[in-house]
Amino acid sequence: MNHNPQSICIIRLTSLGDIVLLSPLIRVLRNKWPNARIDMIISEHCSEIMQYNPHIDNLHVINTKKGTAFFLKQWFTLKQLLPTFDVVLDVHCSLRSRIIRQGLGKTILTYDPARALKRDVVKNKTRLPFASIIPVPARYFTAFRGYEDISIDDEGLECWLQQDLEQKVYPKNRVQLGQNIVLVPGAKHATKRWPPEYFATLIQQLHLSYQQPIVLLGGPDDAELCSIIVKLTPIPIQNLAGTMSLHEIIAYMDTATCIIGNDSGLMHIAASRHIPIVTIFGSTVPEFGFLPYHTPFQIASIELPCKPCTHIGKEKCPLGHFSCMKDVSPEFVFNKVQTLLHQSANMY
Repeated sequence: MNHNPQSICIIRLTSLGDIVLLSPLIRVLRNKWPNARIDMIISEHCSEIMQYNPHIDNLHVINTKKGTAFFLKQWFTLKQLLPTFDVVLDVHCSLRSRIIRQGLGKTILTYDPARALKRDVVKNKTRLPFASIIPVPARYFTAFRGYEDISIDDEGLECWLQQDLEQKVYPKNRVQLGQNIVLVPGAKHATKRWPPEYFATLIQQLHLSYQQPIVLLGGPDDAELCSIIVKLTPIPIQNLAGTMSLHEIIAYMDTATCIIGNDSGLMHIAASRHIPIVTIFGSTVPEFGFLPYHTPFQIASIELPCKPCTHIGKEKCPLGHFSCMKDVSPEFVFNKVQTLLHQSANMY
């Protein structure tokens, strides 16, 4: 095992949330080996998230959405241009990442994805004390379990914007509350999405209680959902879903007093900007480690005997009732928002 590598290649193809949760490890590696070459291999549709990260020397982008044959052709072409790295760090542990790492480095490191824990939680509905839950950012550090001096720091997540890079300073601390209440209603899987009519009711409650603009944010895949929410509420709100690049979404998040949404990649991006967060958990549970990291937060979630049905989400409720989200009332989430905003107000 090379304990003083001069070159490191990190493999994490997708998804946005997982990549952001990897940022503490990337930062620690750069601080430990400031002169080492650190490269990263990433999927094209996620690459924007790492575009301005100063800890990465070279970002190698692969299109993973055009099928296996196209992926393999791209990879074999790219591999010819890459050196043999001292250390290859596979923190994806998928079939594609295993293909990529073959012959790419002298030492191959992988992290513990806690598959046994995930199976236990899904199958046996095991619950852990909140303090015993291992956050995913900390779990990534298991890849360096043979390195005694590589451990997670206390700096939280990072998601660099161009202005951060130009100023050479990452905004680790918010100095004041924002100006908007931001809702992020999207999520990749349907069982992780709170119903649009519930968001509409929550908007009315927020409007009556807080004198702040209410804004919907999301990517192109969230535009239709957000349009439905707009139609369901008589309250004037701004719908920006599908109108911004990822970097513009992140910059807009910096204006938020708090962000309310589902267990999703944008929630982790919000955490990387140290925004107070209310996260709604449906078919998934905090035990998987995807809690808002290193930022003020509240969790809106209920217990059910069928929960969780999966560790990543499904396209429909296996039992047909979708109680994990339908029983999370707007009033319940509103109370979580009140608690969060009260806590946040005392911080500034």
